[in-house]
This record gives sequence, C-alpha cells and structure tokens, in this order.
Amino acid sequence: MPPPVEFTVASFNAHWGVDARGRPFDVGAAARSLGADLLVVQEVWRPHRGPAFIDEVVAATRLPIVNELVLAPDDMKGRPDYLPHPVPGDPPGTWGAAVLTTLPVRRAFDIDLGCPPGDNVTRRAAACVEVDVGGHPVLFAGVHASHKLWGSPPQLRFLHTTLAQDPVPSVILGDCNMWGGVLRWLLPDRRRAVKGRTFPGHRPHSQIDHVWVPPGIEVVSGEVSGFLSSDHRAVRARLRLG
Repeated sequence: MPPPVEFTVASFNAHWGVDARGRPFDVGAAARSLGADLLVVQEVWRPHRGPAFIDEVVAATRLPIVNELVLAPDDMKGRPDYLPHPVPGDPPGTWGAAVLTTLPVRRAFDIDLGCPPGDNVTRRAAACVEVDVGGHPVLFAGVHASHKLWGSPPQLRFLHTTLAQDPVPSVILGDCNMWGGVLRWLLPDRRRAVKGRTFPGHRPHSQIDHVWVPPGIEVVSGEVSGFLSSDHRAVRARLRLG
C-alpha cells in the first residue's frame, strides 16, 4: 500500500486587490503566507491596461494559473464606488477567479452555476481542475457563489450533485457566500475542513469561505488566516490521501 500523501489547499477572496478603502495591498505576499500547493483566488481583477495583481501572486507563490474564469466586466453595474476603476475611455477589464497549483494537472474545465435574479455578476461558475496527488486523482472546484442569499444555496447544491457524477473524489473550496450550517444540509457526505469566522476581514463575525471535503480525504488541520487587508480572511487546510 502506498504511503499517505499530504498537501495544502487554500482559498482567498482578494477583493480586487484593494483594501476596504480602495488602496492596493500586496496580494502576492498575502498569498505566499498561505503556503498552499493549490490556491483559489476570487475577485481577480485584470484591468484593460497595466499589471494585474494575480500575476504578482504567481510570481510570489510560484504557483502557475491552471484555470482562470472571467465572470464579469470590471465596470459591472452595481460595483461599489470605492473599488478600482478602469482608465476613462478604455474598454472594460475583467473580474473573475483563478486556480493556481504546482500539482500535475490532468484536466481543467468549468461548471456553469447560473445567475439568480438581482445578481449583478454576468456569470457564476466553478473553475475545476483535476490534479495528480501522489498518484491519486483529485478534483478541485473553486467557486465564488452569488452574494444573494437565494442564489448561493442552489448553486452549491447543483455543483455538489454535478461533481458527484464524476468518479474522481472532489473538493469544493472558495467564497460560498453562505454559512456552513446551511450548506451542510445541501452538501451531504461532505464535511468542512475549516471552521472559523472569515467575513468581514478586519473583524469577522461569519464564515462564508469554506473547504468542503468528501469521504476518503482526511483533514489533518484547518485554519482561518489572520487579517490580510482584504474584506475576507483566507481559509487553509492540510489534507491527506491514502
């Protein structure tokens, strides 16, 4: 029997790369502090011109992007005024999510989750990556669910049932925009690898960022990060196979 294999996963909503006052912060350093083998980043902003902070994350962590989703233009309706704005006259940039990892990638694909009424985001989807972990296939689904209370539960339920049709064990991680007590009834057989408050980042009162693992994957440890300048704290889990 092969020996157990351990690896670390993390999820971080980077809030467009700015703090609550719209000031850029070092997202690369924040991501590097998580020490993840696989990292999901939400609210990835790519302006039409100039550098994007996700490229700084790649340089700081040495984790390449293996799946990046564009979920909306960066001039989306309803965007808070304090967030970064594109250069006047330029075409809009993009806003989305990315999965980064050094683990060998077997396949990458997306699962569309649909958008509920009232959501100002053009598209909601999960960025999925199947990787090789010590000879074992594992599927990771990075998600940024709707901020509407009536939107995220059906999206996470649909994602769970879709992944359940795949023979490869899967982990759901990301900004679920919903409390674990609600989602545990919608994600049967999965359990939370991390328990702790994640939102808002400076003084969190709720956990809406999660790592949901299936049977057969052991949770060695799970933790919520300290304050990283975003409006969310990151979640980090050490997992074991075998």
